[in-house]
Amino acid sequence: MQETDQIHELKEPLEQHLPHIWQDLVYHNDAKLTLCVPANLSGQKQPHYPVILFAPDSYTNRLSALLQFTHKGYAVAILNVLEKDPLKNFNSAARFLMLHAWQYQLDPHRIIAMGEGLGAYAAAGAILGVGKQTINREDIHTLPVHFRSCITISGKFTLAGQPQLTDLLGKRRLPPFLLFHGESDKLVSFQESRAFFGLLNDQAADVVFYKIKDCPHGSDAFFTPYVLDLYANFIAKTIQKGK
Repeated sequence: MQETDQIHELKEPLEQHLPHIWQDLVYHNDAKLTLCVPANLSGQKQPHYPVILFAPDSYTNRLSALLQFTHKGYAVAILNVLEKDPLKNFNSAARFLMLHAWQYQLDPHRIIAMGEGLGAYAAAGAILGVGKQTINREDIHTLPVHFRSCITISGKFTLAGQPQLTDLLGKRRLPPFLLFHGESDKLVSFQESRAFFGLLNDQAADVVFYKIKDCPHGSDAFFTPYVLDLYANFIAKTIQKGK
């Protein structure tokens, strides 16, 4: 019987093209985050990527959706839990990213706050309360946190036992905001985002609000290609030099 060679040779591109993912990075005590960093497709020796700090909603898992940002040149850090001390956790995570920016090829000066549901409160509250020691564990003067912009999805902006957003407002100029909420959300009232939209308008903030027709809570409609482009275009404008 004649033997046949069953080994097939392939020649495939050897360059990196998939994002790098680090899981369970501890940013404070037992609080952890997942970090997703784009593959280096630019040929730069040491690229530094803008980073989206995402505070999650307890009803959804957005890892696969958020990975899409890495293909647009953005790193994404996803907090694992938020229920306890959401504002302090969000700010501690931001400082962790700043302190480890070189290690993970992040740009510490271009951090975008983003959150869904309960996480939207954390992202928005951290920005409204910039400069308030009461919502920070670390000394705010030793390592100040600066967010370039904020994106909220299905925001729950009123939480029992947590500061009211109106009480966090200071005299600083607010960065741009982009709000999304589903018209048919049964878990978090559409009025939550409408009221927050009104609050931002009262502060003369740069804010855009999108209502998604017939959309329930946790829908993939918030991460369609078109909506993802809205996010990416918004972020690109807010991280420009001089902003």
